[in-house]
Amino acid sequence: MKSEKLKEKGEGGRISGDKWNAPCFFLVLVSLFTGCLSVFTLSCFAEEPGTVITADRMEYFGQTKKYVATGSAVLERAGAVVRGDEIIYYEDTSEAVIPGAFTYQDPETSIKAAKAEMNVDAKTGTLFDAEIFYRKYNYHISGDKIEKRGEDYYFSPDATFTTCDAPVPAWCFKGKEVNAVVDKRLTSRDTTFRIKDVPVFYTPYLWASLIKERQTGLLMPLVGSSSTRGFLLSVPFYWNISENRDATVVLDAFSKRGIGTGLEYRFIEPGGGSGNLWTYHIKDTELSEDFWEVRGLYENRRADGPGGYLDVNYVNLKDFYREYSSRRDVKILRYLDSVGEFNLPLGNSRLYFLGQYGQDLQNDTAIVPERLPEVGYVLNYTPLGGVMYSAALSTSNFWSEKGESAGRVDIYPKLLHSVGSDVVLAQSVGLRETAYAFYGEQDPGKTLQRAAFEYDATAHTRLYRKYSAFTHIIEPSIRYHFIYSSENNLPVFDSAELYGKTSDVELSLLNRGIVRGREVFVIRLTQPLDTYSGRIWQPFKLDLNLTAPLPLMMEATYDFNTRRIETVTSSVRFRVFNAGVAVGERYDRKEDVLMYTASVDVNLHRSVQVGGQMWYDAKGEGLRDMTLTLRYKRQCWGLRLEAVKTTGDFTMKVMFDLTGLSTKSPTGVPGYSPTL
Repeated sequence: MKSEKLKEKGEGGRISGDKWNAPCFFLVLVSLFTGCLSVFTLSCFAEEPGTVITADRMEYFGQTKKYVATGSAVLERAGAVVRGDEIIYYEDTSEAVIPGAFTYQDPETSIKAAKAEMNVDAKTGTLFDAEIFYRKYNYHISGDKIEKRGEDYYFSPDATFTTCDAPVPAWCFKGKEVNAVVDKRLTSRDTTFRIKDVPVFYTPYLWASLIKERQTGLLMPLVGSSSTRGFLLSVPFYWNISENRDATVVLDAFSKRGIGTGLEYRFIEPGGGSGNLWTYHIKDTELSEDFWEVRGLYENRRADGPGGYLDVNYVNLKDFYREYSSRRDVKILRYLDSVGEFNLPLGNSRLYFLGQYGQDLQNDTAIVPERLPEVGYVLNYTPLGGVMYSAALSTSNFWSEKGESAGRVDIYPKLLHSVGSDVVLAQSVGLRETAYAFYGEQDPGKTLQRAAFEYDATAHTRLYRKYSAFTHIIEPSIRYHFIYSSENNLPVFDSAELYGKTSDVELSLLNRGIVRGREVFVIRLTQPLDTYSGRIWQPFKLDLNLTAPLPLMMEATYDFNTRRIETVTSSVRFRVFNAGVAVGERYDRKEDVLMYTASVDVNLHRSVQVGGQMWYDAKGEGLRDMTLTLRYKRQCWGLRLEAVKTTGDFTMKVMFDLTGLSTKSPTGVPGYSPTL
């Protein structure tokens, strides 16, 4: 029906129409919904755009300056739409009353309420029996009474919060004295965590972030059980220190071992430096031991100025990982190294200052030589006429509490020359002088010197042939490596002492296959010959890498002298329907090792994923380690169940993920790095 303009009728007058349009008069009322009623709108417009309001009936009472719009009222303004049966507005007090059910929609927010009372100027009011939905992060807040106490501040005596869309949410928090600050946080007291509206957890105080940015507060706890450590409850607390710094504080409660505490600190500096520090302590009540762990990394590597890094890894007792980790790669660690290096670039060279401290987690650390410190100079390859030259100079101090301690000076210049196009011959010549001065309890005052000459030559070429859909490339090469050393009876501090007399020939043949621009296989055959040791034929080597039809990697050696396979390391990956499978093997005849590994990931459903890993020792304990993982993901929550079987321990862990309550650290998702 055609709209009519509102006309002034004087005191007590009344005007009505089947449908009407009042873009000017209700301009103030519209700001109630866009600037005040919307729970998550951050600001109001300084210049109010046009507004269109339609209704079946419109009345004006001049004595009280009250306007009443009834019958399918629809208000539209700047992309926001309000629908209700009746709207009452008082011009003098700027108060508006919506006595019946109404809805509000804008691009970010949706509101349903039974009624509302608002003050347009003060931008305050009350929603009754209201449901507020914020689309951006899928947040739902509902309560019998929600008060708007400021520009972006809402309060409810009793309300619920969730990110689930279902009428009965899979999970929600229900609390009293609920305070919601727009796009910032939610707090409440006497709060219960509910699953399908059944309370399962209570906390006297709750803090939750209402945005995806970093916010201080409790993270989701981890619950677990171990046959050696007992029941575990791990509660992490996240601290947003500043824009580029944050930290996580951890409290671990083990029913059999006591209380463990940890702290992880992370930062990123504007100049490019970044780092993290993790410390952990537990006083083991069963073993009567204090366990400490410190791990940290600082990096500021630069090519145009001074820089370096510091990597710290330390435990006070070597059994720490075996007692407190269920991760196989951590439990089997043999060494922990802490290394720090400072670099000063000098054009095509650099100066460096290095320190290194190592821990032996199986034997006595007191016999391990520590590099404290080393100062060196490295000259990168630099053209000189038709050759290239490089050099390295280092002076090192190796200290050992019970082993040999010595100072070492090492000078190593080299020349490199390359010639040829179809057949390329690359040659290098090097001289190396190394001097030692021993001190400490073993051989004090003893000195040693080693002079060495090195020659290395490699000749290689490339042959290829193109077929219709296949290109075959063959790259044969031959290498001769010769080292003459005046002294081989040296204590081993690092790889420099392994630089001994050598006279090796290496024959190699590389095969590559390319189909439609994709490399489908790489096969390298290598036969080393040792002309110095007296045993010429060294183990024959095979390196195989296939991408089709199955991704396969294999490294193997065969000894023609013993006619035995010496080592095999292989892995293959393939898919069976919707399952990904990986199988691996490691064999070493000399070390008497035969280990099998297998892993599988299966998508049983779009919400369910099952995975597992297994390590089997065919020469020893049989099934040593096994991990089974179940991941379940729904619209607003996720669950991860993990069972880990290791030698002497069985651990179960349960981890929950409530969508919308996560935070981020400067370097990604926060999460302390425990060894659990």
